[in-house]
Amino acid sequence: MRTFKSLSFVLMAAALSLTACNNPNGGNENPSSGEKKLMLSVDKTSIMSDGRDKATFTVKYGTEEKSVDVTSDAVIMNGTVAIEGFTFTSTTPETYTFTATYEDPESGETVTSNEVTVTASSLTLSVDAETIVSNGLGKATFTVTYEGEDVTATSTITNVTLGEEYAQGANEFVSPSYVGEFEFTAKYRNLTSNTVKVTVEAAPAAELRLVVDKPRLQSGESATFTVLDKGTDVTASAKIKNVTSGDYLDGATFTMGSDKTVQFVAEYNDKTSQTLSVGSGDFHKSVMVLKFTSVGCSYCPQMATALEKANESYDNGTRMVEVSVHHPNMGSDPMIPANIDDFNAYFSVPGLPMTYYDMDLSVYSYGAESTSAILGKVKPLARTVAGVGIAADAEADGSNLKVNVNVTASVANEYYLAVMLLENGIVHSQTGGGANYVHNHTLRETLSESIFGDSLGAMTVGQTVSKEYSITANAEYEIDNCSIVCYVCTKSGDVWSVSNVVSFPVGSWADVTFE
Repeated sequence: MRTFKSLSFVLMAAALSLTACNNPNGGNENPSSGEKKLMLSVDKTSIMSDGRDKATFTVKYGTEEKSVDVTSDAVIMNGTVAIEGFTFTSTTPETYTFTATYEDPESGETVTSNEVTVTASSLTLSVDAETIVSNGLGKATFTVTYEGEDVTATSTITNVTLGEEYAQGANEFVSPSYVGEFEFTAKYRNLTSNTVKVTVEAAPAAELRLVVDKPRLQSGESATFTVLDKGTDVTASAKIKNVTSGDYLDGATFTMGSDKTVQFVAEYNDKTSQTLSVGSGDFHKSVMVLKFTSVGCSYCPQMATALEKANESYDNGTRMVEVSVHHPNMGSDPMIPANIDDFNAYFSVPGLPMTYYDMDLSVYSYGAESTSAILGKVKPLARTVAGVGIAADAEADGSNLKVNVNVTASVANEYYLAVMLLENGIVHSQTGGGANYVHNHTLRETLSESIFGDSLGAMTVGQTVSKEYSITANAEYEIDNCSIVCYVCTKSGDVWSVSNVVSFPVGSWADVTFE
């Protein structure tokens, strides 16, 4: 990959060199006339009519071949009125025409420049929410107006912070999985609007939670629910509703009938919990996407974008869980995990990006691939039967994290549980991505003893095994931007594969779900 990159760069540089040599005038289309002229230019021809945005003029005198900057000695005129200095602001939407005058020190003659125009625009960008919550739970909607008229549908909005330009008419910003401040501008015709800021804050933890002791039930089997309000057991005072039938339980116990999946919610003090499912069918299967990357990899941003689009387009983003492992293959990188040797001992990483799916050594992407190519690998794996369902939660007390995991088997096998701490929203320079590239899904710590997991033993169908993990996070981690990934592996000889995987923000949880 590096050789190809270097060769491509050389060829591109050679091509650019050839095209630059085609014009003997160095890009100046008009040959030098030798006649002295006064030349007026401006750094931008459109400004906001807010009295603050300014256009800056430059005045040069001489021939087209050789001229000197005389801005400080020239007089710049707006029509017949001289402006103060060499900048211009306005509070009135209008197109203004400017010229400059200058006294030639040799002849004493006053010469006049060409005309330039500056349009003061009333293009305004506004947003309905200046603060939203993270993890896709918040949304900001923009409106673009020009001279009092809504022109959002024909405008283009840019997320300046991320360097992302939206499609024309697109005007919504859905919160990412990390906190931060984001700046936006809009373009309409040849005008650029003011800048607005949207702050993304950590999503508050849900207060009411419904849990069940046995998520997998066959007909005639029973499960008992617990209702937690901010971690306190309030089951005795709460009501538990069978959403599937519309009836409330008499108590906290449910006996499975002929339904394949049944959904429940808890109600307490005007609060409603998340929807929780129990059932006898197959567990929802997600695919673990293990991507090796580096800040020095020029093709890695392309792969990151393709993976993001693949995830968004497939089953509402519920089928892929990405883990981004920074690798020393292309030099130093501050995000290389301490246990990188554990990965190198099992996975082949001949170049970057290198991506494995469900840890299957035969299913991988070498280099950047298209969204369709990625989905061609993910979809068959997602259609396989998940041997386990995973429920987990993670609490943070400052930098101290505690993770509780419950694994329930639907297929008898020997299973291994692995837990990782990931961080989103890490801003660091990236080859091919710029100085302020945002790194997501970045592996920070492995909480289990092995990247393949700690043994859960030989589990029988319907059996649930629980494990607890704790860690003191590094002070440089932004806990509000961290998430937990739990995955369960199986082993055949020396070959590992992932049976199922879940991901959720620190301070939240994941429930067992069914297909």
